Amino acid sequence: MLLTKLLLLPAALASTVTVYIHPIAASTTPKSAVVPSPVPLAQIDVDAESSTGSIVSYTPPHGSYSPDSLVRVGLHDAKTQSWRGVVTSAASFAELYKQNFVVHVDEKGEAYHVGFTASAKDGSNASDRKDVTVQVVQRSVGPKPTLNKPIVLNAEGKIEAKEPEKSFLQKYWWMIGLFLLVQVVAGGKE
Repeated sequence: MLLTKLLLLPAALASTVTVYIHPIAASTTPKSAVVPSPVPLAQIDVDAESSTGSIVSYTPPHGSYSPDSLVRVGLHDAKTQSWRGVVTSAASFAELYKQNFVVHVDEKGEAYHVGFTASAKDGSNASDRKDVTVQVVQRSVGPKPTLNKPIVLNAEGKIEAKEPEKSFLQKYWWMIGLFLLVQVVAGGKE
């Protein structure tokens, strides 16, 4: 029983993320035109513990996409009809480019954003190249400000100014008076 739990542990830590693609209607498209629904683009296995990911399935877009058209790539929530992702050109999916998905995960290991980049393929080693890669980025804690000491205000709500420096006579007048008194009382030899 313990062995089966250990074998199933990696499967429990990994999760699958579905990345969708959705065309953006051009400004020349009439508002009455039917906009197609989001289509699954890729299934990505994400292991948040080791910050690795792998492509399970990938279907590049095909059909009536012109290279000038824009498409959304990201996570789609069907309940709220909200998107979390990026907008890119449909030309990014051409055979000339290498695609890279960046999956951002939170502390629980759940994907909250997907990024997408395309770069020119390197033709140096054509048989060993990967056309689609995955990066997993953990959410990190942002920088925290360092605060100075709080400013102390007086009863009037103003900043208290330092007291001015006292002069030598203001500081030691009592010593001078004591010295003169000792001189008068002690008197001189007569």
